[in-house]
Amino acid sequence: MKLALLLLFLPFITHSQNQYIEKVLEHRKKKNTEYKDSLTSPFHKDINNFDSLNYFTPNPKFNIQAKFVKVLGPAFDMSTSSGKLKKFRMYGKLYFSLDSSDCVLPIYQNLKLMTNPLYQNYIFIPFTDLTNGKETYGGGRYIEATIPHSDVFNLDFNYCFNPYCHYTTGYNCPIPPKENFLDLRIEAGEKKYKN
Repeated sequence: MKLALLLLFLPFITHSQNQYIEKVLEHRKKKNTEYKDSLTSPFHKDINNFDSLNYFTPNPKFNIQAKFVKVLGPAFDMSTSSGKLKKFRMYGKLYFSLDSSDCVLPIYQNLKLMTNPLYQNYIFIPFTDLTNGKETYGGGRYIEATIPHSDVFNLDFNYCFNPYCHYTTGYNCPIPPKENFLDLRIEAGEKKYKN
C-alpha cells in the first residue's frame, strides 16, 4: 500500500521539484543580467569581463522549513570588510536540521535600514560554513528576506549570495558573526566568482 501511494505521488513530487529548480535558475539568470548592466553591477570598470556568476547546482535539499523564534537583541557593532562598523540587532533565531546536524542560525536587522520604509521589514542572514575559502568566498555568504510572520521560516540556501566585496573594492560588507558559523557544508547558492 505504501509503495502504491509513493508511486502515485512520485510524478507530482518530480514535477514540483522541477518547477522549483526552474524558479531558482530563472532567479540566477536575472541576477546575471543585472550584473551585466553598468547601472546595477558591482563590477563597474570590469563589467566587460563579466559573463556569469558561479553556482552550485540547485538542490531542493537546501530549501529548508526552519523554526523561527523571535529574540530581539540589543544594538551591536558588526564588523565589515573595510574595518568600519555597522549597527545591527539580532531579530531572532532559526532552528533546523540538515545532514543529521541540528543548527541554530541568528538573523539580524540593520538599524539604519530599519528607518527606511522600503527596508523596515528587511532581515539579514549572514553565515559561514565548511565550504568557505574552498568552493565559496572565504568571507561568508548572505541571504536576504523579510520578517517572518509565523514560527515557520523558509530558509533557502539555493538563493544565498556573495557580498559585493568579493568582486571589487570600495564596499563595507558585514562579516558574519561567529555565532553564524554552520559546521557543515552548504553546497548551495553562489560559489567563488571565476572570470
